[in-house]
Amino acid sequence: MVTAGGKNITPQYIENKLKVSPYINDAVIIGDRRKFISALVMIDEDNVVKFAQDNKVQFSTYKDLTQSPEINKKIQSEVSEVNDTLARVEQIKKFTILPKKLYEEDGEITPTMKVKRSYVNEAFGDLIEAMYKRPKL
Repeated sequence: MVTAGGKNITPQYIENKLKVSPYINDAVIIGDRRKFISALVMIDEDNVVKFAQDNKVQFSTYKDLTQSPEINKKIQSEVSEVNDTLARVEQIKKFTILPKKLYEEDGEITPTMKVKRSYVNEAFGDLIEAMYKRPKL
């Protein structure tokens, strides 16, 4: 992957660093021909549910959990920890937690549980574009 600034980035390297977190099940790094690196994050449901229960975070569905400010803050701290180990150009500036689980039956992941990058880029294009939109002042 090559950023808009012409820097070569290895997405798998950053994704694997993120997956070390007990709260992150998987991640897809976005940044090809973009000004900065962003990530789509799949949470580890068991650990995040336990974190939510331990911290009295209210939720009723998986989607509620992914949209909780407390969970976003927890994932942000995990992303920040990884960013501290990366070169500036490799650091994740924005991330979005996917609001649904990915399933092999839906063609979202391979039989070996690897995320299909092309599918995710297409299916969640709106979430990706939202991370790159400039806020209107």
